[in-house]
Amino acid sequence: MKIIGVSQRLGISKFGELRVQIDIRLLNFISKCGYIPVPIPYFNSTKKNSLKKLNVWLHSVKLSGLVLSGGEDIGKYKLRDYSEKFLISYSMKKRIPVFGICRGMQVIGSYFKVKLKPVKNHANILHIIYSNKKRFTVNSYHNFSLKKCPQNFSIEFKSLDGNIESIQSKSKKMYACMWHPERYKDFKRFDMMKFKKLFH
Repeated sequence: MKIIGVSQRLGISKFGELRVQIDIRLLNFISKCGYIPVPIPYFNSTKKNSLKKLNVWLHSVKLSGLVLSGGEDIGKYKLRDYSEKFLISYSMKKRIPVFGICRGMQVIGSYFKVKLKPVKNHANILHIIYSNKKRFTVNSYHNFSLKKCPQNFSIEFKSLDGNIESIQSKSKKMYACMWHPERYKDFKRFDMMKFKKLFH
C-alpha cells in the first residue's frame, strides 16, 4: 500500500508545550481510501536546521503522496508555515501528488503567491458550492479564502457568494478544497473518488 504523509497542526498545551496533533478522522479517511497515513513531524529548531531534519525524514520514509491538513490560520506558527511550504517544494521536485484541505488550500495558494482575504459566514456551517455541471452542500470551517486562482490552476467549485472552494493544477498532481472530507459521519463518495484519482 502507498504511504501518504499528513501534515499536522500545532498547539500549545496547558503545560506550555508546543505539540503536534492530527484529527483521527483524517487518518480514517485516508485509510478508507486504501492508503497508509503517516503523520509528518516538525523539528522545532532554527529554520535551516528544522528543514534539514525534515528533508532527512522525507528521504527515509519514501512518501507516495502528501496531504496538507486543516488547522490554525497561516501566520500563527511560523514553524508549520515554512515546513509546509518546504513540503510543497519537495513534493513538486519528487513529483509527489499533493492534496490540500482548508488551510492546506490556503498554503498552496500562498506558495504560488496568491494572497488571502477574510470571508464572512464560512465558519461552522454547511453551504452550497457549484460548478458548471454539479452542485453540492459541504461543510465549512474557514475565515479566509484565496483572492484569486493561482497561476496554472483551474477553479473546480465556488461558493454561492463567489469565493473559491476548490482548485486543480493544470500541470501537476495537485488538488485542494476548502471543505473537510474527513468531517462527515459517512465519508462522501465524491471526496473519496477525488482522493483516489489523485494518488492512483
